[in-house]
Amino acid sequence: MESNMKKIFQYMTTLLLLLVVGTSCEEGNDNWRIITDAQPGAYITGDATIYSATATSSQLVAAPLDGAPEGTNVVGIYTWLKSSGSFTILNVDEEGNEVNYGKGDVVASTPAETVTLAAGGTPFTVVEDGLYYVAMNKTDNQLTIIPAKFGIIGDATPLQWNGETAMQASYNETQAAVEYSISDVILDKKEMKFRYSGDWGLEFPYQGGKVKLHTNMGYNGDNASAISEAFSECKGGGANFQVGKAGVYTVTLKLDLRTGRFSAKAVCTAEDTSSATLPEKMFVNGDAWGWPQDWSTAPEMIPVHSHDGMFWGIYYLQAGNGMKFNNEKSWSTGDNFGAENEDPKGYGEYPAGGSNLKVADTGYYLVIVSCTLSADKKSVNRKVILAEPKLFLRGACAGGWADAGAGRPNDLEVAFALAADGATYEAVTAGDGDLRIYVATGVQGVDWWQSELVVRDDKIEYRGKGGDQEPRVPVTIGKTVSLDFRTNTGSIQ
Repeated sequence: MESNMKKIFQYMTTLLLLLVVGTSCEEGNDNWRIITDAQPGAYITGDATIYSATATSSQLVAAPLDGAPEGTNVVGIYTWLKSSGSFTILNVDEEGNEVNYGKGDVVASTPAETVTLAAGGTPFTVVEDGLYYVAMNKTDNQLTIIPAKFGIIGDATPLQWNGETAMQASYNETQAAVEYSISDVILDKKEMKFRYSGDWGLEFPYQGGKVKLHTNMGYNGDNASAISEAFSECKGGGANFQVGKAGVYTVTLKLDLRTGRFSAKAVCTAEDTSSATLPEKMFVNGDAWGWPQDWSTAPEMIPVHSHDGMFWGIYYLQAGNGMKFNNEKSWSTGDNFGAENEDPKGYGEYPAGGSNLKVADTGYYLVIVSCTLSADKKSVNRKVILAEPKLFLRGACAGGWADAGAGRPNDLEVAFALAADGATYEAVTAGDGDLRIYVATGVQGVDWWQSELVVRDDKIEYRGKGGDQEPRVPVTIGKTVSLDFRTNTGSIQ
């Protein structure tokens, strides 16, 4: 091919038709052609795609990577692919030289297939129709084809942050658009976004290591924004969307294949008029804190991530110490509660009541308050769990992360032990990496990262409902990590 070969760019949009006055078009819009020079870049084309010819909308652009170093040379495109056809990748260099690539050797098969790009090789195919992200590693000359089956995720959604609630995909060839939608889904007045792949990112090979692609779509801005009945633009790794009111919704995520832009909307079809709401905060008062009348020194309990109405704290209590709880710092407002009676209690689960909850023995207790809505959503059920604190180092600082998929069931852990003084928990790091500490709640459905903490500047900091605790606290192997929950202090030595 000649380096200055002309490319035919064919546009079939209604907008273009409206811009031309006094001219009629035949069906198919075949008389609307724009002729321009081939621009440097990589393009996807073939009868598996909507692109009958190389066009600006078929160009692969900088990939939405998560934390990749500057200079990482990966481009890609979200596009609908048909199993009945095939496609190739055309690369045009700065001098206009063109190479048409097909499939070479398989480099990796999980979590998505990665192959070398072979000049003139066999065209690519997919096994089922659907939306895909096609990523081209230009440094290594490789291609990764990633299925993108979006769902909704977040504490506003049915599965909260534990996983995606699936959406249904549809492809409108006439409008060159892909839509993912879900109807009659109950959303809470909290936050959400869109995600595929079952994890926060998908890694594929790059220069002997890996890079991670954002597999979530959020608001195209720096801060959470309300999702409304009008489409709002999205981006990979964007901010959370805020659901304005609890209710039944139809939610749509749309991709315009001509522009490559995602947008989202949520239409409330029935507002939730339930009278009861779960508490967003919880405080504890009692003998250990001098029963302050104004609750000024009463500790705020830590919310369990992704589990509304659930809170935890680790406290050092004397035998016979009593305590009560409230979602407000007050004796006169909010919902004060304790246990059904004042019989001293050991480890176990106790229904809420009007009496002080008293402990039987001196020592540390993991105290969990769990609030759930009744079946008719008109009232709140409360219970208190007393348990032995069990704390662990996890991941790199404990010796390593597992390679096995979402949830990482084989991640290494190092247990904390109570020191001889009975007041300090200690563990020794078994590897180099970021410090990750969690308390095992023992509550079914609560994952390790939902009750995390870290030591920073000699203070214990709790994750609560926030994201990963940034900036990370790096540690090296053989360091002793100490935690004193009496003073909420810690050390790394």
